[in-house]
Amino acid sequence: MKEKMSKIRRFFNFHKWFSNNKFVACFSLFAAFCIWLWISIDKSPIVENVIVSVPVYIETENSVPSQLGLKVFGNSNYTVDVTVSGKKFVVSSLTADDIKVTAQTNFVDSAGNKSLLLKATPTKNQDFTIVSLSQNYISVYFDTYKEKEFPLEANIVTELNSIVPDGCIQGNVVFSKSTVRVSGPTTEVNKVTGVAATVNVDKVIEGTTTFTPDIQLLGAPSSDFANTSVDIGDAGITLTVPVLKEVVLPTTVTLKNAPADYLLGSMNMTLHPSSVKVGIPVEKIDDIKEISVGTIDFNSLDAGNNIFTFKKDDITDYMITDSVEKFRVSVNMGNVVSTYVNIPSSNISVVKQKAGYEATVAQQSISNVKIIGPASVIDSLNPNNVYADIDVSQVNATSGTVTVPVNISIRDNTSCWANGDYSVQVTIKPNS
Repeated sequence: MKEKMSKIRRFFNFHKWFSNNKFVACFSLFAAFCIWLWISIDKSPIVENVIVSVPVYIETENSVPSQLGLKVFGNSNYTVDVTVSGKKFVVSSLTADDIKVTAQTNFVDSAGNKSLLLKATPTKNQDFTIVSLSQNYISVYFDTYKEKEFPLEANIVTELNSIVPDGCIQGNVVFSKSTVRVSGPTTEVNKVTGVAATVNVDKVIEGTTTFTPDIQLLGAPSSDFANTSVDIGDAGITLTVPVLKEVVLPTTVTLKNAPADYLLGSMNMTLHPSSVKVGIPVEKIDDIKEISVGTIDFNSLDAGNNIFTFKKDDITDYMITDSVEKFRVSVNMGNVVSTYVNIPSSNISVVKQKAGYEATVAQQSISNVKIIGPASVIDSLNPNNVYADIDVSQVNATSGTVTVPVNISIRDNTSCWANGDYSVQVTIKPNS
């Protein structure tokens, strides 16, 4: 016990410790730090500090403007400098995250530029005081949102007398996307009267050329559309200018559902006019030998003389430069006869289904189908060789019984065709 007490007395021999210079140095440093810490915390002076670039939060959710359908357009990333006051050791460590600045929207009840009062509050630490803000108000533009579709208008800007070579004509401009959607604040979108696709051409183009145009809103100065955008799609928009060569070509028609004999042989057909002046793309001038003015489906051809009229304006593949407005086609089917057959359900089939659905034939036969052809062939025609094919892939109905058109074909026959339009009932239901 005496030995233990002796050890304790030796340990608390302060005279011995303070006789050691190294201990005295360490003790002095530790004492100085404690005094500094005490003064910093308890006796720290009150100072002001400026927290720069504190973000401004604009109240929009569950707010008056949101209930009125008003949104913020234009700049929404505002910042202010905030002056704070407090003990030095507190305010010197503050950052923008310690302060929330809110723009109050209570009185925003209509579209336009609104002056919003700013209010700053501490986010966590309450040991400081907010003295002032670098600005007490911000101007924010509010409006309702609107979208509107516009057709594109080509605007070719040039100082040339003509952008195509002599002897050629400029074809109708072709856009990769003919319409665009304009969106933004209602006040701005209402000023838009059109959308122009502008290209600058400074030299003659020798062949069909594709440009990437500048898209411009029409109806007001561009500064009035600061918050309005135009959706041109991920691929953008191109403007193609065809360069055409004027030539005179014979006219013809395209035949649909024609028996093989009429495709391979000649038909007694007369077109007026028999030729026409047309603009052909210069790069295709050697490939195009005639111009189709329309399509004739054989199911519209009856025995005797058949007359068809096609409008110039309906021809979109080529530019007709003649003054002609219509084309008259006379088709004389000659010495043919007709007969009527019934197509049984076994010869009626769905050849193309609607995705996700199944269609089945809902009637037993198609009656009184008119078949036309040469007398020798009609006399020996087997009705069992007449079939009806159904395509329901584009039918809008998704359930129930509907009437759809059919395509009539004659197997093992190259000279007969069905005249008229026919339909059949089918029942559609979702795939199980």
